[in-house]
Amino acid sequence: MTVSKKASQTKMQAARKRRTREHVIEALSVAHLQYFVANAGFTMASSKEDYGYDLVVTTFDRDGYMDPMAVYVQLKASERLTPLADGVSYCFDLDVRDDNQWADEINPVFLILYEASSIRAYWLYFQEYLRQAGGPKPKKGARTIRVRVPKGNRVKTSFFRHARHLKQKVHAELGGGKADA
Repeated sequence: MTVSKKASQTKMQAARKRRTREHVIEALSVAHLQYFVANAGFTMASSKEDYGYDLVVTTFDRDGYMDPMAVYVQLKASERLTPLADGVSYCFDLDVRDDNQWADEINPVFLILYEASSIRAYWLYFQEYLRQAGGPKPKKGARTIRVRVPKGNRVKTSFFRHARHLKQKVHAELGGGKADA
């Protein structure tokens, strides 16, 4: 291959869009969650636009009827998660705009961190996290807020069943009826 032909080929490649490792990890994270959602008997829709929620999970009762309300998921994927020195949690610097939006959300919101290297994901029920004593409060002018996601909160099929139960509790508290098991 001549130098000018190689330079032309390199220039042509540079002008094209390229699938990166980040794109692959993002697809793997969605597929990982999709398995557990489907295994729980639920459905999941993803949004092309990101306004604070990547996925909406619709749950169903034992008879296959759709439940009221939804479970919102913000999914963050990376090659490796950042463990905290406490050894029991991962940290994530969350955009303050997400914190502001999720704090006012009626539907349960879960931040899910996916680690491609271990093919594992971990969840944090955000509104409950904010209600805990000493919950994080953004500093004035801050762009991010650091949250802790427990290593013990591993995403599995049982997690999505648990998320359904939490959603039903919220629905009942709003006067929408009794939560079933």
